Amino acid sequence: MKNVTVTMDESLLQRARVAAARDGKSLSRFVAEAVEQRVGRPLTQREALDRFLAGPLMNLTDESGKAPSRDELYE
Repeated sequence: MKNVTVTMDESLLQRARVAAARDGKSLSRFVAEAVEQRVGRPLTQREALDRFLAGPLMNLTDESGKAPSRDELYE
């Protein structure tokens, strides 16, 4: 973990402290989770594969609905 200095308005800081306390979290954890929600987190290999497989299918058929032969694919 790295330490980061953040500058913010005093009233925003006070509201953030109250919100963190309400959630039972430290201000540091509260801010880190807020940033993570905004920028996301790295995907696991499984999540990336699931996202890829859920994407749009490639249409490999021609106008008559015929799929290419193996030889045509490798041309």
